[in-house]
Amino acid sequence: MGALASWVVMAAVLGQSSAPYVRSRVTPGDASTQCLYWTQSRVTWQQSTVGNPKMTNHTEFDAISRSFQSWQNIFATCGNLSLVEGPRVDSRTVGYNRTGDNINLTLFRARGCRDVVPAGDACFTQDTCANTYDCWDDSDGTIAITLTTYDERTGVVYDSDISFNAARFNFTTGNGGPCGIVATPDCVETDVQNTATHEVGHFVGLDHTQAQGSTMNPSAPPGETSKRTIDSGSQSFVCAAYPKGSASQPCIPLTNPGGSGNSGGGCATASGGLAALPLLAAASLLARRRRGAR
Repeated sequence: MGALASWVVMAAVLGQSSAPYVRSRVTPGDASTQCLYWTQSRVTWQQSTVGNPKMTNHTEFDAISRSFQSWQNIFATCGNLSLVEGPRVDSRTVGYNRTGDNINLTLFRARGCRDVVPAGDACFTQDTCANTYDCWDDSDGTIAITLTTYDERTGVVYDSDISFNAARFNFTTGNGGPCGIVATPDCVETDVQNTATHEVGHFVGLDHTQAQGSTMNPSAPPGETSKRTIDSGSQSFVCAAYPKGSASQPCIPLTNPGGSGNSGGGCATASGGLAALPLLAAASLLARRRRGAR
């Protein structure tokens, strides 16, 4: 197994595409590289039993289930993939396990790594703090992040995990108006279903788009719930990339589609997240990528 390397890529929001949908690529934004996509007909995903420790009524479980179901409803109409919820699990580990079983896990991180990890801990350089200390190790301004592991030659996805930043954001599941200075029981601050529906888009292979009203628009102001409803552009992605009755579609024809991971293709991970950006702000998104030999 090769050593892992990591680097950080800053992408200006205003420089992103405004197409109805944008597929995730092996190299983000590079149309000469392969798209990311699942090839199996059934993908099981699971929620951590912990849920969000900061929510006492634990309505977040149902909100996340509704998000996956909204995508599944589209796949049932025109797609070839089934997103199936498995039983809740105690695991708090995200990322791909090359030697054992893998879980497509959804969890909340309720503590920031810089708040709980001792200064100088090796996990900072090894990029392992999140799993070691069960903490949020990405940008404070990122609401949630989806970590996807895929074959860098074919773009085929092996594993995908969604983490919510409960260390910095107050997640809600209400249906009322935005929370004000005095919060009401049903008010909306950072909506779980709004966030999860966006992240499931990354889970199935979508990147961000600046298209107005898109589920995959990278900003989410406080009180937003519009991303709960999947827009027509994102729906068309499902029909095109995962056509019912046919194989899932890469962006670049595979020269050796039957090749195995031992043929020289590497294993890589990519992350995409949702940022708490003002609607008109020319802000930047933080994306992290890791690569390693498989």
